[in-house]
Amino acid sequence: MRVSFDWLKDFLETKIDIVKAQGFLTMSGLEITATTDIEGDHVMEIEVTPNRPDCLSILGVARELSAASGVSVKLPDSVRKNYMKKGNARGGAKIEILDKNACTRYVGCVMKNVKVAPSPKWLSQRLSAMGARSVNNIVDITNYVLFELGQPLHAFDLDKLEGKRIIVRRARKGESIVTIDGINRPLDSNILVIADAVKPVAIAGIMGGKATEITDGTKNILIESACFDPVVVRKACRQLGLASESSYRFERRVDQGMIFASSARAQELVKEIAGGKSDGKISDAGSCPEKEKEITLSPDEIPRILGVDIGQEKIKDILKKLNLNPVKKKNKIVVTVPSYRTDLGKDIDLIEEIVRLYGYDKVPSRLPSFTPQKTYRLEKKTVILENEIRKVLCGMGLNEIMTYSLTSRNAIEHLGVSLENLVSLKNPMSSQQEIMRPSLLSEMLETLNWNLNRKNTLLQLFELNKIYVINKATGQADELMHLSIGICGSKPGNWKEKPREMDFFDLKGVIEILLDHIGARDYKIEKTAHPSLKENLSISINVSGKACGVFGEVKEDTARKFDIKRKVYVAEFSLDDLLGCANLKKTSRALPKYPSVKRDIAILLDDTINASGIYDVIKEEARELVRSVDVFDFYKGQQIQEGKKSLAYTIEYRSDERTLNDKEVNEVHKKVQDALAKRLGAQIR
Repeated sequence: MRVSFDWLKDFLETKIDIVKAQGFLTMSGLEITATTDIEGDHVMEIEVTPNRPDCLSILGVARELSAASGVSVKLPDSVRKNYMKKGNARGGAKIEILDKNACTRYVGCVMKNVKVAPSPKWLSQRLSAMGARSVNNIVDITNYVLFELGQPLHAFDLDKLEGKRIIVRRARKGESIVTIDGINRPLDSNILVIADAVKPVAIAGIMGGKATEITDGTKNILIESACFDPVVVRKACRQLGLASESSYRFERRVDQGMIFASSARAQELVKEIAGGKSDGKISDAGSCPEKEKEITLSPDEIPRILGVDIGQEKIKDILKKLNLNPVKKKNKIVVTVPSYRTDLGKDIDLIEEIVRLYGYDKVPSRLPSFTPQKTYRLEKKTVILENEIRKVLCGMGLNEIMTYSLTSRNAIEHLGVSLENLVSLKNPMSSQQEIMRPSLLSEMLETLNWNLNRKNTLLQLFELNKIYVINKATGQADELMHLSIGICGSKPGNWKEKPREMDFFDLKGVIEILLDHIGARDYKIEKTAHPSLKENLSISINVSGKACGVFGEVKEDTARKFDIKRKVYVAEFSLDDLLGCANLKKTSRALPKYPSVKRDIAILLDDTINASGIYDVIKEEARELVRSVDVFDFYKGQQIQEGKKSLAYTIEYRSDERTLNDKEVNEVHKKVQDALAKRLGAQIR
């Protein structure tokens, strides 16, 4: 906002230097962004924050300068005598408010036998300094009061008002108005208008109409000073694509106590510059000015919030400079907030005002103390696990990706995931961002497709990110950390190996290495069913009977829905469940003292028996003596009857207490063979 320094000095009891004034204003929060000399006047560009509409006037800036510098503010007599005053509803102007929510107060005064003419030089110069053009003395006076006091005014040609009356109402269907800029604007019931007995004559809080504007032939006028609802004005501005100095202030809320005083100030200036006289008293329809609110402040809160001890006398002095009239009651300070300080509502607002004028530069810089809580420790463990996972997967050649948390409903449907308990946006920006993802797999498949379309033939990706589901117990959305892995494409060959397509066992190997590195214990790999994965290649990782993750080959029809024509292998894990079975503490153990003995075993058994069942039988029979079980041969086909498979294992036996002899090993190995035959129906080959 522009501020004329010459005009500003009119409100100060003592002269002050421009440089000092700029320093005081900037340090108190009103930043001076530029200064321009216009006809010998220093015009300052001031950055005013949206919460300080009281500073959108010369008087408001003068109050700030007074509080920062200690120089007293002086007001015109007409303003000082009429501030916070309520007039009589039955004055010289006939006013009727039909929408009292949109217009809480309307003050009007009638002045007759005015002489419309060009403004005196001092008036036009001050308006020019503020960036406004001079029109005529009456219009210029309304603009002058707006810039001076922050209260928008409007002057009507009284003789052009049908019925010589003002009605504040909503526009009716089919009505329109030609505003003073000469444009015909259609109206509807969303827009508040000022009307006479027949038609709208102004758009409330924004702009007047051409039909009742002040012209050279105007003799009698009605001056409006009102309070309109900020939301109503803002919506009308957006709908009409129209804005003005008045709407800018109404949108941010005007001072209720200044409405009557502004009208009196305009009346005083009209008599001085344009002659004429008042016709009856000022009419004042609507509610009375709101009672000034009180806020109680505890001085003990100030050092706790600011970290610096400001003496109580200094605090009271700052509050006095802000016209807050502090009164000490027991161990509290009670202040009375002027009507123009709409931004002050709580004690924390007062503390902000105190430090603003005390000086932010006087507050020492230091780090706040921090005491870790239990929840923090839990989060720290999760962070450690995430870092370990990243380290392992990146070490195996996987690349980390990061995708959007929002996805489309189609992507969720393509996965075959249940559409229940989804976190949906009420007003999504697009159909691609309407759901908070319940799984990382949809975005993983989208990323794989994006890379395949750009001829990236070897893809090994992972993502650590959150998913979102509705908690049935609380009805609130839960954020859960998940890990997804996706592999696809061809591995290049070398001097020893030929190029080959990545397969299920590549993914299985990645997962087993990861679980081993994070110290996962007592987990089982079991066959499961998943809507996105093939029936025979869908595997879950179970801990204590609970699935903490799933991996496998994506179904061909699911892959096609994501426009992928190659075999794709994916996995998804819950980090909370992984954390439950992981052991992030690094341990070490001595090398075995005693040698191990290996025995091979070849068996023929039903194709329906899975590998984990065979491992369980071997470990249960050999107990602590078995150290490893490794498959080295698998065969299905000719010479093996249909529904059967041939497997060959190497079993390693070792004791930590002694060297095993052949007899002991043979006995244990025989028990394993018998158990496989009895419990699984295996034939020993």
